[in-house]
Amino acid sequence: MNIEQLEYIIEVAKCGSLTKAAENCHITVTGVSRAISLFEQEIGMRIFIRSRSGTTVTPEGQSIITKASRILKQIEELKSEAQSYGEMNNAKLRISTIPGPISLLIDVITELKKEFPNSRIEIKENSTDAVIDDVMNERSDIGFFLLRDIHLPSTPKLKFEPLMKDNMVLGVSMHSPLATKTSVTLQDLKDYPFVLYNDPYIVAFVNTLDKPDILFQSNNVEAILKAVKEDIAVTIGTDYSFRGYTMYQNRGIVTIPFEIVSEEPSYLWSVTSSNNTVSEAEQLFVKRVKNLLLI
Repeated sequence: MNIEQLEYIIEVAKCGSLTKAAENCHITVTGVSRAISLFEQEIGMRIFIRSRSGTTVTPEGQSIITKASRILKQIEELKSEAQSYGEMNNAKLRISTIPGPISLLIDVITELKKEFPNSRIEIKENSTDAVIDDVMNERSDIGFFLLRDIHLPSTPKLKFEPLMKDNMVLGVSMHSPLATKTSVTLQDLKDYPFVLYNDPYIVAFVNTLDKPDILFQSNNVEAILKAVKEDIAVTIGTDYSFRGYTMYQNRGIVTIPFEIVSEEPSYLWSVTSSNNTVSEAEQLFVKRVKNLLLI
């Protein structure tokens, strides 16, 4: 039994004719007939009834045809997976992102580099406008940003995919009086100092408070973690940024959702160019990001 035999019996079943199936498979009618006869002898079952009017599948043969189709599909999936591995192991991927999901993306990059050590993955932080511009002008292969869907640019040059709805959360020390709360409002925080990641979206969110006490803003995550863990201040971020950053785990930091119902929710989006076929590397990267977001 071999793959060609499976292909032939499926094609004959589809065409109802040895002659037509032979043409489609680029082989002689004799070759197809012999391959099917050998297959039938091997399994001890007639799959087809041949007549002058054509070739029909026997009732018991239909089950064999169904299973053969399933086997060929699995073989194609194996070939595709092997090809994808080869492409990924030599892939070069350029990523542009806003600061929020950077930690989550680094987790994905670390995971992929272990699997595909020869791959080259570059990442840079940008504003939302710069992320979109990078992908549109092919300086980056894929971008990640936060935006309300009504504000998405309307252009046939780009493909947008919503990855998850944005939810802001509060990060506090496990020793903070706030740590036992199941949810908070910004007004609950009016007497607390903030340490914030230097992200315009987060800063704008906090500035809806009247004169918020911002101790410092920084791109230094370690400094923010230290201040929160020691209960010097609280921090705010998107839930995916806390979820993706493995450094937050086991750091004595608790996250609490906000009681906010927005009529226009924001989403974390991925963006790729419509001008090019999405590469295996881009597809796999977005898939891994989605997997982390679902944890």
